[in-house]
Amino acid sequence: LKMIKFGLVFLLFEALSAAPLTSNEVATRVVAVSKSKPELLSAAVSGADPDLLRTALTDADPDLLEVALTEADANLLKVALTDGVAPENLKTALTASRKETLATALTESKPELLRTALETAKANLLATALAEADAAILAVALTQSRNELLTVALQDATEENLKVALTPARRRRRSVPVHLF
Repeated sequence: LKMIKFGLVFLLFEALSAAPLTSNEVATRVVAVSKSKPELLSAAVSGADPDLLRTALTDADPDLLEVALTEADANLLKVALTDGVAPENLKTALTASRKETLATALTESKPELLRTALETAKANLLATALAEADAAILAVALTQSRNELLTVALQDATEENLKVALTPARRRRRSVPVHLF
């Protein structure tokens, strides 16, 4: 009986001393339990690496997490949450993306290319790609690239050159002053 009381007191102490959730952690959990598609939430909680799931539920922009849990292809969501993905890159994808580019990555990618991007990219270049890319061009990169060339682009490019590669010419033209005489 003393052992049971000790166990209950210990559990109560642990519950009371646990760090409180931040407002972002509350918001991401609200998204998970109230806005997710059941099959996507199931994919996330049944096969995810626990550290990556913790990263998603701690650091994600709630609006971007909602995109992941309502629009993703279940298999691609599993790829994004599996062992080998760099936690910093998952955090980058769930905080620096535009909704359109995150949806593109999680619905149109070849699984091996999504894995390559999330495992090997430098976080700043992944952020540039997901924040600046034209969604159609991003889809080409995530469906037609060779793994080793995608790795080169996401590790060796300058941010400016990656923007050039991932945006149409009409969007990146700089205004040039016109001199009339």
